[in-house]
Amino acid sequence: SYPSLRSQLTEISVPEQRVCERLAPLLVQHAVGDSLGDINSQRDLMNSFEFFLAEIIRKSHPEWNHESLDGVYPKFFRKTAEREADLLGLALFISDQTLTPIHFQIQLSSKLNRVSWVDLRLGEHTVDGCLREPYARSKVQGDMLNIAQRFDSKIDWFYHVESGKRDS
Repeated sequence: SYPSLRSQLTEISVPEQRVCERLAPLLVQHAVGDSLGDINSQRDLMNSFEFFLAEIIRKSHPEWNHESLDGVYPKFFRKTAEREADLLGLALFISDQTLTPIHFQIQLSSKLNRVSWVDLRLGEHTVDGCLREPYARSKVQGDMLNIAQRFDSKIDWFYHVESGKRDS
């Protein structure tokens, strides 16, 4: 537990606080390259990401004032540096319960009490706009595999938002 961390989290939004509270222990406990879990083992963190990532997108995309996420389903979620994590998977739009690809990298500050940087990519361009597939439990697993296979190739991301400054 991080009691001193909680007292330091008063100057940031509640979604950012929740991300820091849940992600910091994982980053401390795992080595670079380790998996940080999945939707079942990290349900509270995935829920925290829903609100935090929507907050990040709203800063540069006004249409997100009326949109949010209702789920983040990682295909992989791993520690990539001392204070960084990387997630690739699917996200669920709250407005119409459709799925779209998501990839983000996130870095916490040196004190683990702030998000210092996030690079978020959400959705895929299609001829009709942003890829939005109907949600179904069986479909999630199939789309997850497809996203992971296509990740190494070029995905034409619909949204790309970078926030903060990445520490070296």
